[in-house]
Amino acid sequence: MSDPSDTICALASAHGRSALAVVRVSGAGSLQIWEKIFKVKKAARGMPPRSVTLGDIVDPDLGTVMDQAIAVCYRAPKSYTGEDMTEYTIHGSPVLVAALLHCICSLGARLAEPGEFTMRAFLNGKMDLTQAEAVRDIVDSTTLFQAQVAAMQRSGEISGKIRPLKESLIDIVVQLESAVEFVDEDLPVDTRAIVLEKLRTAIKDIRKMIDTHRAGRVIREGFRMAVVGRPNVGKSSLFNALLEQDRSIVMDMPGTTRDLVAEHTSIQGIPVRLMDTAGLSARPDSAEGLGIEKTYRAISDADAILIVVDRSRVPGEEDLRIRSELENLPCMVVLNKNDLESRWSLENIEMFAGEWPRIEVSAKYGDGIERLRSLIFKEIFGSGAVERDDVLITNLRHRSCLEALEGELLLAVRSFEEGLSEEFPLMHLHKSLKHIGEITGETSVEDLLTEIFSRFCIGK
Repeated sequence: MSDPSDTICALASAHGRSALAVVRVSGAGSLQIWEKIFKVKKAARGMPPRSVTLGDIVDPDLGTVMDQAIAVCYRAPKSYTGEDMTEYTIHGSPVLVAALLHCICSLGARLAEPGEFTMRAFLNGKMDLTQAEAVRDIVDSTTLFQAQVAAMQRSGEISGKIRPLKESLIDIVVQLESAVEFVDEDLPVDTRAIVLEKLRTAIKDIRKMIDTHRAGRVIREGFRMAVVGRPNVGKSSLFNALLEQDRSIVMDMPGTTRDLVAEHTSIQGIPVRLMDTAGLSARPDSAEGLGIEKTYRAISDADAILIVVDRSRVPGEEDLRIRSELENLPCMVVLNKNDLESRWSLENIEMFAGEWPRIEVSAKYGDGIERLRSLIFKEIFGSGAVERDDVLITNLRHRSCLEALEGELLLAVRSFEEGLSEEFPLMHLHKSLKHIGEITGETSVEDLLTEIFSRFCIGK
């Protein structure tokens, strides 16, 4: 880790040419650097914190004006990092940005490492570890839904869910420690049955949080979906309809798509890598065979598969062969061309689809495409409904810590059920508090000692 006492600087806006650029400086020397490079045209009365000031960026060696800028200073601890901090908004020329950063570094600062501003915010108690990780997720968001979920985590929603659990476990540990250390004292201690009930409730709450990771992972990372079927059933038309643009070539001649075509889109705010595949023909030519080989690779990589059939043509052997090959995979059946007379009977549909969800659409005219989007969303998330304001576990690290926490609590419950002395469940409870601390970046020892000393007169 770099020295946290250094003054650091970095371009805080996007790299490249732009209308404006923001340069951020944090650390004990940031205000001294401000005084040397930022000059206001009227006599300045100090540096009013959190107020926008118009002035000139001046080269400290040459005394020449580099650019006109607006600047804001923040005094510790009321800043993003918890340190003295300044921000300069200048014109977005990469040359000006480089010159400003050079001047700042010449006055004692250094270029910040990736994530160092947010790391300092964590180290200085401005946010916990889950909030710090959410900052990265907000920046990496490609859809509004992703950004909203990450923003909820940035505001401390995960910590808020964990805090009551932590307090409950600390209370249990304090009582058990008291029962061990103060055997002769008349202290109020819950019975084993009450403690067991509290632990079982905590385990249920933890399991609910863990179970949200399936949906949370999809929201954070997106999913892959392949569009498959025999030639000339409308796969490319469906692909274009879901993309809302003409990306794949559409022709009446079978076998037009001979290579894998992939594009990124979103379905109800979830990022999707959509793959249009070559038609699965029973006897392909050499060129078509290469495309079919890629189709099978796409199928193996996909999180969901759309099997497209042409309902205006009688079900054929190729349809049944494809259905048999994809028997145990997560598929949805799309009966395309519902603008034409159907040649598929209800019995045909039931036999082909089986347990798979099915839907009728017209990719050519867009009929049923929104219903298909809703079906895809529902199938990807399974039976658990996802609401926009749900607190979701999106980070695999958080899930791993929660599973370790759940495991320790289950062992603590088993210790009670087997009639072991308090030392055995206490060992697992102390480990469980450590896992909570790993999620938020806190340590539980000081909290535990504070609680113990505030409740009992240790020195009597």
